[in-house]
Amino acid sequence: MTGTGRDHTFQEIRPVQSLRAPAFEFAEAAGHGDFAEHDRRLEELAREAAAAVASQTALILAPPVSALLEMSLDLGSGDEDLLEDARANAAAQQYAIAQELLDEYLEAHPGHQEGLYLRAYCLYHLGGPGQVEALRILRPLRDEPPADDDLRDRIGDLRRELRRRLTPVEITAYTQTVRTDPRGALARVAAFVELAPEEGTLSYLLALGQARDGDLELALGTAERGAEQADTDGEQVAALARRLLLVLVAPHVAPAVSAFKTGDLHRARRELTRMEPGWRHSVVVTDFDTYLSQLLRRADRYAPPPEPRLPADRADDLYALIADADGQRAAELMRAGRHEEAERLLAHVLALVPRFPWLNFLYAACLYQLLRDPDRAAACAETALRDPTIAQAGELLGAIRSWQEASLVNPVVDEYVAAMETVRDGVSVQRLLALRHRLTDLERVLPALASAVRGETGVQIVRELGQAVAQRLVEIADAMVAADLYEKYDRVMSTVKGGISSTPEAVRLGRALDAVAADITDARRTARQGAAAQLDELAALVKTRRAEVDKVKASIEVSSLVRRFNQLAEQQSQTLARLRPDPHLVRGQLTRILEDARRLRRGAKNALDPRDQKLLDELIATIAGTLR
Repeated sequence: MTGTGRDHTFQEIRPVQSLRAPAFEFAEAAGHGDFAEHDRRLEELAREAAAAVASQTALILAPPVSALLEMSLDLGSGDEDLLEDARANAAAQQYAIAQELLDEYLEAHPGHQEGLYLRAYCLYHLGGPGQVEALRILRPLRDEPPADDDLRDRIGDLRRELRRRLTPVEITAYTQTVRTDPRGALARVAAFVELAPEEGTLSYLLALGQARDGDLELALGTAERGAEQADTDGEQVAALARRLLLVLVAPHVAPAVSAFKTGDLHRARRELTRMEPGWRHSVVVTDFDTYLSQLLRRADRYAPPPEPRLPADRADDLYALIADADGQRAAELMRAGRHEEAERLLAHVLALVPRFPWLNFLYAACLYQLLRDPDRAAACAETALRDPTIAQAGELLGAIRSWQEASLVNPVVDEYVAAMETVRDGVSVQRLLALRHRLTDLERVLPALASAVRGETGVQIVRELGQAVAQRLVEIADAMVAADLYEKYDRVMSTVKGGISSTPEAVRLGRALDAVAADITDARRTARQGAAAQLDELAALVKTRRAEVDKVKASIEVSSLVRRFNQLAEQQSQTLARLRPDPHLVRGQLTRILEDARRLRRGAKNALDPRDQKLLDELIATIAGTLR
């Protein structure tokens, strides 16, 4: 038997997971000079047009009679009769008859505003291709509206209803033919825009198609007219017009931009004065000149450049004029996987245009791919959100937020895992004390960590980490109760690592184990449930070792009795009588051996293994037979 007790291993725990930042695939590549969004926007408009057609319900237009009866000039009884009959038939929903009357009436009075309105009204209700003709009839009345408020309002209502019905049809027709007959598709859209210039969506689509085909100046004219006349999607058309202007003016302003980037602001202004007047007086170039003046007036020329004192959209246009080409180059580098080069380029240019949303988006995406400076990346992504056309800005900011939380949460999780690794191979009092100190330090930082995280996954991980730390501290408290006794047990058993060779050694070991058992019993009375299980386990181990000690002691005593008997027998077998012991002395020694054997047989019957018990029984029988 050896004295190596079972090692007590710290309770196995479920590991706490780390927080992983989601993958982000960079796809946003369109700058101010890229019009490749035509196809994507076309698909969006096609879906919107289909939904609009499916949900159309007819607008209830006021009957064209009551308030219009006294509106016409006195043109003679015959003409007035035609107009009155047309009114009556239109009111009675006899639109075909009313239209015939109006054709005859308008032949004599082609510019009569009420007559034109009534004819368009009838064509609208007759449906079919005539609705486009109705819109064409009403087109001059948009530029020269009637003086009568009621008629003007009715014309406006009818035009809006015709536009509402016809615009989705025109968008659908364009999407179906633009790939096979792009010129024909653009011509049809252009014709409809002339009839309904208020439809900014179609002006936008027409200008975008013209730009894609390379006719940027024509596209600019279309977009500028659309922005001026549109009452739907006007902001979208205006933004496109600004983009087109930037592309057209960029080559002319390039020398001034180059001088600005080198810090030669005076030369930049001189270069602007050399531009052709048509470009020189455009809004964005004027803003650039004003910004250069602002920079020249500042006291500290080496301080970061201030923001332009401009509305947000014009400031973005100015930034695009300065840095759009650099953004395009950086995007190309990122798509090629050359993020380090892109990061250096963007960091340099952003120092000049720190609030440019698109460059901020590119820089945030670049930092995210490099897993570098999460706080700067988040600030750049927030700046990018100012531009609603950057479709991935929100997705990128969400990914960066998760990355930020990971940078906060994961070091704490790693420290927890590292702390628990210190007791993977077993525990001691010293190890438990060190572990408790590390976990207590972790517990102190968890409240601040919990207030810093916002994402659902991060909150869950911090909560689970807090629960794990609290549970481990409870287990340490329980383990500390048993750890001292385990170490005491190990010290006791270490004294007999070479085995027990004598009865006194067995007695000393037994007494030491009895003392450990008594200590366990005392500790068990006040121990909590977790520690109680460990103490019960140790108590069972001590009991087993104590039984082994008794068995070893009994075996040693049996061997000693047999050895005493054998020695006495050898002395009796001497050939010389003088060497033999006295018979009375021999009998007394045998009697003492027999008494010791019987006493051992009675007291250690449960500790004797079968071999020792058989040997002892044979010894008792032999001595008893000899003494008869």
